[in-house]
Amino acid sequence: MLNVIQAALRADKRIHDWRLTETRKRGVEWYFSGSVLDTARSVDTLSYSIAVYVDAGEGDARTRGAFSVSVHPTATHAELKAAIDRAVTAAAGMRNPWYPIPEPSGAPVHAQVASGFSGMPLESSMEGLRSALYGASTVDGASINSLELFLASHDVRIVNSRGLDVQKRSYRGFTEFIVNASAPGKDEIELYGDLEFSEPDDKRLRAAMIDKLTQAKDRLVAIPTPACDGLPVLFKGPLAADIYEYWFMATQAQFAYDKTAPFKLGDLVGTDGGRGDAIRLKAVPVVAGSPRSTPFDPEGTALGTVPCITDGRLEHLVGPLKYTHYLGLPATGDHPVFELDAGRDSLERLASEPHVEAAAFSDFFVDPTTGDFGGELRLGYRVEGGKRVPISGGSITGSMADNRGEIRLSKELDTFPGCRAPVACLIPKARIASVG
Repeated sequence: MLNVIQAALRADKRIHDWRLTETRKRGVEWYFSGSVLDTARSVDTLSYSIAVYVDAGEGDARTRGAFSVSVHPTATHAELKAAIDRAVTAAAGMRNPWYPIPEPSGAPVHAQVASGFSGMPLESSMEGLRSALYGASTVDGASINSLELFLASHDVRIVNSRGLDVQKRSYRGFTEFIVNASAPGKDEIELYGDLEFSEPDDKRLRAAMIDKLTQAKDRLVAIPTPACDGLPVLFKGPLAADIYEYWFMATQAQFAYDKTAPFKLGDLVGTDGGRGDAIRLKAVPVVAGSPRSTPFDPEGTALGTVPCITDGRLEHLVGPLKYTHYLGLPATGDHPVFELDAGRDSLERLASEPHVEAAAFSDFFVDPTTGDFGGELRLGYRVEGGKRVPISGGSITGSMADNRGEIRLSKELDTFPGCRAPVACLIPKARIASVG
């Protein structure tokens, strides 16, 4: 089918450039009720996505429109033609400044993102994942209510009208689960958790489950959030990664072009003389254990390491070829993951200071433009005077701009879906709304 689609695209003289992406997914899905496997199924899908580019005008007034459509692998000639006609019509109605598409850098690329799942049946890997997650199925009255587990290999091939031909295989794992905790005289607690992974990392899976079960147990005995004026907030794990995403989004060429980025090239992300750690962030193609790792972006641009923020200063931007071209910047590609350097203090040192640890929110956000962050607190801990008291209710809000140059990062690093970064950060200025 790939050759058939290519032939149809080449034959259509209305199209100035095109890109064709073939994706085959082979996966296994297991659904548990408690610890009992309720449903198991296999997935094998093949899909095609076409992007067409239609140009208009001449010279500096030249414009380009682009539109993408999906094509089923069993599509008839008439259905394929209808899809291409629809894409061409839509693209012809757009008038963006002209931009190129990726060119081949040499021989066709055949890449495999390193994974411990490679070379073994997916079903065999699933059993090991189940054992890791259910190895800690109960923690002092908290237990797993339900769990869904997914593991798949993805084979992606991208070809375009410029002769680009790249393909890769990668593995993606995902689990989401509900944990419950109950005790006599208490309302039952229910918490949601999820985890992305690309390695059979039993330790990481088990630790994530233990952490969520412990949160459910602690929520049972949490007191309403008291007044915590002046205390800094400690973010750990995925919540810390959400904070770091703000800095990564500041490196995106599209944000700069749209004039919604919080910083310009050359700006200090952290102010001089602050107590916080210097920010050193690199956009990278691969983070071991992250299912988002890839040797090339969705357009087929090869990815390398780009030192975006060096000693707190924004030095380079990354993004799709369209936006780096508009800004007159090197073609970096659209990086999905990044690395953030460690801070000076250990997690133990950060956690030894009086603070509020944010553990779980009903919904946590970090605005990539303003840097505002916050959410309703479902579970936290007030740490002061040698006591660590579970709290719940109220909210935590703040601004990354107000904390510029003051945020402290842990020495310890961890792997998250989008980055390799400090396991925790301490933010000194935040508003903690109490209950009552």
